[in-house]
Amino acid sequence: MKLRTLIIGAIILLMLAVGGIVIYMLLAEPETGPGEAGASSFSVLESGTGADYAYAVFSYRGKGNITLISLDAEPKKQVFVINDSQAIQAGRLAELVEQLSVLESYGYKVTVTDEPKIGNDVYVVPTGAIPSYALFNLQQNSSNGTIIYIGSKDLLLSSGIKETRWYDSLSLQQKKRIVQYDGTLDDFLDAGNVSLSREILMSSWMDRNITRRQLEGSGISSASVKLGQTGYMRVIYEFSDISGFYDSAYLRAPSQYLIPSPQQIYPWQSSSLKFELGKTNGTAFLTIKKDGKVIEHEQLRRVTDANVFIKKLEYEDPGEYVVIVDDNSGVLASGLLHISDIQVNLLQRQAFTYVFSVIVDGQPLDGAEAMVSVGNGTAKKIYINDGTLSVPANLRKGTNTFNIEIADASIPVVVENEQDPIIEFYLKYGFLSLLLVAVVYSGARISRKPVYSLRFGDSTDSVRQEMILPLERALESFKKIRKDMDLGSSPITPQELTVSLKRYLTNGADITEGNMEEILKKLVTSGHLECHRDYYQFRGEGDVKRNALKRIVREKLIESGTMFKEKGDKFITKDFEIGFFGEVFTGKAIVIVDDKAEERRIIESLSPSDRSRLRIMQANDMLTFVPIDRLSDAL
Repeated sequence: MKLRTLIIGAIILLMLAVGGIVIYMLLAEPETGPGEAGASSFSVLESGTGADYAYAVFSYRGKGNITLISLDAEPKKQVFVINDSQAIQAGRLAELVEQLSVLESYGYKVTVTDEPKIGNDVYVVPTGAIPSYALFNLQQNSSNGTIIYIGSKDLLLSSGIKETRWYDSLSLQQKKRIVQYDGTLDDFLDAGNVSLSREILMSSWMDRNITRRQLEGSGISSASVKLGQTGYMRVIYEFSDISGFYDSAYLRAPSQYLIPSPQQIYPWQSSSLKFELGKTNGTAFLTIKKDGKVIEHEQLRRVTDANVFIKKLEYEDPGEYVVIVDDNSGVLASGLLHISDIQVNLLQRQAFTYVFSVIVDGQPLDGAEAMVSVGNGTAKKIYINDGTLSVPANLRKGTNTFNIEIADASIPVVVENEQDPIIEFYLKYGFLSLLLVAVVYSGARISRKPVYSLRFGDSTDSVRQEMILPLERALESFKKIRKDMDLGSSPITPQELTVSLKRYLTNGADITEGNMEEILKKLVTSGHLECHRDYYQFRGEGDVKRNALKRIVREKLIESGTMFKEKGDKFITKDFEIGFFGEVFTGKAIVIVDDKAEERRIIESLSPSDRSRLRIMQANDMLTFVPIDRLSDAL
């Protein structure tokens, strides 16, 4: 009896001790180490120019994103929201101010004021009609402040509301100081399609080029953005627990550029630098820096007449390399060499298709091709779409190596396969598969839902197979390829739908081209899809012609390497804006039409006065009609 009591007592004491330890651990204040969550940091250590690029060297800790923007003018850091008692339908001003208050977490100061004054900062004027003092400021160029105006282009607040085409009377330079949104404040908030705080943070009315980077871990790194000859650079950093921005001083590119050939390479490649120096002030030096540290410093020589220098550039570490030539008088020339960081990893396995991610400098690689082989097998050419590489393969059980060749280098990716090869799979599970096919076949015969026959095969020499493609699967594949390619609601091509069906239905087997056209034709006839120029979208998603042309414009801009941003139905570049007839353009305009016949129809539909105004704009090279098939020539 005593022994039993002792055992029970010991157990109780043990439970109390364990309970006390658990409670202590729960209540104790955890110590946050220097590398743990909640300790993000970001700081720009150095900024400057290399040829016509601006660069920043920064230290960081944590996981987040940075955005580098080149700007024509010094960005603003203070926002005033005008509270005007005469404003039209502006009862939700407090809601707008709340949305703009997010800027304070970045370091902005946001102030609501009823003072009728426009200074040198950002002024949000949600009045529906332009106040007379704001218009006077624009017309007289009284300050260099930016006016973000929500209201009509032909209404004026001056002892009541007056109708006048004040916006058309502004010069191009004056229009650059005003960012205008149609409608009243209530209309603007109801639409909800513009983040005003983001527009202000990005200074989107004057940005020229943008570079984005993802960061994770800690260290010192660099990033660059195309600048031009002069300007400013803003670096925006956004981590889970901190956000802010860094604005550079005024930056000026050197009088002479150093342009490596090629300017962007992978670590296994080399580049060549060839440059000429005239007379130097003493001995010239070539310096190469990475992340703010000098990695090479080479004495050239004193030059008394024109001399040519050649340097081979080979480095293994990805990043930005700033190349500088100087003498006793200072920097003579500078340039930038970018070594890209490429990461290839297995994302997922879909039946007998292996999907890899291909990321270059933190962004998905798109529009490239790779030669892929497994082990010592024959390599096949496969295209990389939006950072995704889908490889059909029948792997042996155990360790397999995919050899993925990109830009003349083979990148091995080891994959462990725990599943049986395809022949053994069907030998083991063939009966179950046949049973499943029988059930599906029986269910399909009972269903009255529309279906589409889908013929596919591995090559033209193979025996064609047929599958029953239900309506739901066809529409689901349509949605999936949009999501995979991050197309939103943009129309897609038959080729893209083919990729989706191969990825999700036929395990990579080819699909008959004529059969795909037949499927799409049936989907259009049945009212599920609509089409223009071989681009397809769901019925009810807006003007299919305009949506198809927008996608073609976007692709042609990307192909030409032209930097742009989208604003509604317009594409805004540094030198011009691309859009459709009827849009409001603030600079040189390219109006997209389907063909010359559409251009003629537009012009014929105009009144004589509007037609004359259009001819004047065309004569001054302010507006040009361009058929979509000729857009590449215009770019």
